[in-house]
Amino acid sequence: MDYSLTILTPLYNRKEYLPRLFDCLKSQNRTDIQWLVIDDGSLERSDSEFEDFKSKAEFLIEYYYKENGGKHTALNFSHPYIKADWVLILDSDDALTSDAVDTVTSYVKKYSSRNDIGILSFQRGTDTGTPFVVFEKDEVISDHIKFRINEGRDGDCCEVLRTSVLREFPFPVFAGERYMNESHLWIGSADKYKTVYIPKIVYICEYVDGGLTKSGRKFWRTCPLGGIHSQIVGLNPRCSLKYRIKRALLIHYYGRIAKKRIKDICRESGHPIFVWLFTLPGLLLHYMWEKKYK
Repeated sequence: MDYSLTILTPLYNRKEYLPRLFDCLKSQNRTDIQWLVIDDGSLERSDSEFEDFKSKAEFLIEYYYKENGGKHTALNFSHPYIKADWVLILDSDDALTSDAVDTVTSYVKKYSSRNDIGILSFQRGTDTGTPFVVFEKDEVISDHIKFRINEGRDGDCCEVLRTSVLREFPFPVFAGERYMNESHLWIGSADKYKTVYIPKIVYICEYVDGGLTKSGRKFWRTCPLGGIHSQIVGLNPRCSLKYRIKRALLIHYYGRIAKKRIKDICRESGHPIFVWLFTLPGLLLHYMWEKKYK
């Protein structure tokens, strides 16, 4: 069978949200979809819940369990199991609008023949219809650096990627660290692939206690090597100077947490002179944040 879309859910605990998510997918008009769930070492497995879902669903459901390593490792783990040419990443505590799959697949059909386009970016929003990121009134073909970073459009969106793009940019994994910012994927792919920004909410989101977004720096500081990598990606010369300066400061912040020497921090950044210029303010940032978040 040919699948029009894979909906990929990295799962860690929060099994109480699964029935709502299943009902959301079951209410979609299309059945030629795959719901691929990668359980990233939840304390309590959900095999029985997914067996029940499978008995009620008209679409394909696949559930795989792996050792805990963080969301980025669950995304890496998913690569061989994705059946469709396009994949939508849907967190376990979120939901899609009732017409989301119809909407997404219509744009997949529209742009699949354009090999230069690797991502379709829709809006995330609240259940009251307020988007987290404001797009233009019409579709815009651009890329993450130009449209999101340099135009200051901060916030989460609903990205639908070509499966080949997700596989082309696997996340690096650092021993003992369980978090990696997704900028590795979005900025990393921006020089090679364009994104279509579509002004329509298809993804309903709420930030729950204990989630990655709400955990903030208290959690991120425990993954300094991943933090350094995420900032290095943001030193791309196409990014605005303001954005690159912030990345340089954060490289020093994470570098000090990782107990790296200043000369190594600068050298490993790939932009040693630029990063060296912000050594003193970077060290001050480290001092202030360590007092606040440690």
